Amino acid sequence: MFLALTTMPKIKPWCWPTNYTYDRVIYIPGQRAHLLEYQEELIDSKGNSYWKTTDTTSADHRSSVKEFLEQMKDYYENQSCTKNRMHS
Repeated sequence: MFLALTTMPKIKPWCWPTNYTYDRVIYIPGQRAHLLEYQEELIDSKGNSYWKTTDTTSADHRSSVKEFLEQMKDYYENQSCTKNRMHS
């Protein structure tokens, strides 16, 4: 019996802002649920950086690409401003 394996192309996530530094909103196309994740960059005890999801929300999958990107931007601005108020 011969089993053929095909590899799926790696799907690149969408991020807002596109030039993120320490926080971002990420969406991974192709997932069954249309979730936006707010992530913050953290550093572990060995000095390695990693991304931690600190909040999620669902997005309207019926939106146009332009509307979907606007949802990402709005979610980022809301989450980022919330975090900034907490640190002030």
